[in-house]
Amino acid sequence: MTQERSRTTAEWATFAVSLVVLAIFIGLVTRELLAGDDPPAPVATQSGPAREEDGTFFVPVEVVNHGDRTAAEVQVSAELTVDGSTTAGDQVLNFLGGGESRELSFAFQVDPAAGELVVRVTGYTEP
Repeated sequence: MTQERSRTTAEWATFAVSLVVLAIFIGLVTRELLAGDDPPAPVATQSGPAREEDGTFFVPVEVVNHGDRTAAEVQVSAELTVDGSTTAGDQVLNFLGGGESRELSFAFQVDPAAGELVVRVTGYTEP
């Protein structure tokens, strides 16, 4: 004669917790498999108007990595051309994670509103 025994509350609780852990694990693995692995794509743009302090004009710049992977040694250049004369500056970010953004500031002795300002990423490497 076979006797069936019912599960205890502790067994059901253990089973439920195991299912939750398994579901989380499967969800994380699925997310990783479906997530994009786009290469770094850093882009620099002027993020606001220049502000003046003691005759120096500071231009805020935002650098955003639109890729999924990290960009290293991101070189950002700003060139200001006023009346045919060009002033340029470079800055380097050590790293910029996927989807991350950073703020920089470039300084000029001439008001950027008086000329043409070009801000761009001129290079980066993949770590």
